[in-house]
Amino acid sequence: MMGVLSTTLATSLLAGCSTGTSSSTESLKVGVAFPVSGSLAKIGQACTNGVEIAKDVINDQPNTKKIELVKADVPDATAAVNEVNRLISQEKVKTIVGFYASPLAMAASEVTERNKVVYWEVAATDPRITTRGYKYVFRPNPSAASYGPTTIEYLAKEVAPKLGLQPSQMKVAIVHEDGDFGTGVTKATKEAAEKAGIPIVGEIKYNAKQTNDMTSIILKLKELNPDVLDVVQYDTDAQLFWKQAKQLGLNVKAVIGNGAGQSSDNFGHTFGKDADGVLDTSSAMLINKQALTPEAQKLETEFFKRYKEKFGKEPDLIGKLAFSSAYVLFNDVLQKTGTTDPEKVRKQALSLDLPVGATPVGWGIKFGEDGQNTRAQMAVMQWQNGKLNVIYPENFAVAKPIMIPLPAWGERK
Repeated sequence: MMGVLSTTLATSLLAGCSTGTSSSTESLKVGVAFPVSGSLAKIGQACTNGVEIAKDVINDQPNTKKIELVKADVPDATAAVNEVNRLISQEKVKTIVGFYASPLAMAASEVTERNKVVYWEVAATDPRITTRGYKYVFRPNPSAASYGPTTIEYLAKEVAPKLGLQPSQMKVAIVHEDGDFGTGVTKATKEAAEKAGIPIVGEIKYNAKQTNDMTSIILKLKELNPDVLDVVQYDTDAQLFWKQAKQLGLNVKAVIGNGAGQSSDNFGHTFGKDADGVLDTSSAMLINKQALTPEAQKLETEFFKRYKEKFGKEPDLIGKLAFSSAYVLFNDVLQKTGTTDPEKVRKQALSLDLPVGATPVGWGIKFGEDGQNTRAQMAVMQWQNGKLNVIYPENFAVAKPIMIPLPAWGERK
């Protein structure tokens, strides 16, 4: 249980409390597979960093089964298949943490399932990851099906009134990358919008890997003239889009992202004050500590401290997601099983029953038989003065929303 850490951290993390297994010099070997080269390299490295901090927290406690990480670079689906096969056949790992991007996860999970190896996700959102009847897949983070309803709920309850509009009067356009991530989030968003009576006036999709100019997309958006722009993007394409949106004078009253590109610290660092006001639906970054259990509060503090000491910079949301997910695996599952045996890992994972607020990003943990966490609480955040602050729901919020409606580019200070 997460409660193990409360005593440990309260005594300097690190003096004197067992996590519930007998000590042993035998380590637990876990595969770690993220895209640390290619177009997703910065995000993949943030994921790897987060998992490393989770390993360090466990390994620095006394009387624990130590975690040994075996890393693989998976920049595309072919590499994901090949590297997962290598981890299983050559490195003999029985549990793998990955993969961040949905196409990588979809390809690699076929290999893990065929070999009866546990695949533990940290951020990939494609609903199909946990809807294929696979036995050894676990996803603590939300699926794409959770993003759309949260976004639409916030737009209807909070944004429409600030724009002086009824939800039925608020025009929304969606721009998304055309892969599993963008398609899944967009589908859920359109379904939620229809239920809420919010009109979707346009949907524009593009290939994130091949697109190096967003001019035609932005000109089309200017023709559509939406009140709200909903974007589903990765890292480099999100930056390209926002750069050209400013250059071409695309003015909308609100912009809301869906994790990934707008969640990355690269977005805030690249655009500075030009990022201010951009909304983002995802798991929580800077969260109201009172929404967390005492154990999760201590763990969050320890994560931020260790991350900066080890990597020389503050973590972004992606790193925090990876840390939170991996820590549940390392502490709440593997320390209880004392082994990476897939059957024992699966049984322990399915037994977890942690309340909302029990992890640093606010998730609770309760897996369905399909491996999807049913307590993966979502939040809406906003870039404010270089920080991604939670603004919704109220019990998670650390700040009030600003810049709704967004000022035109020419009116920004």
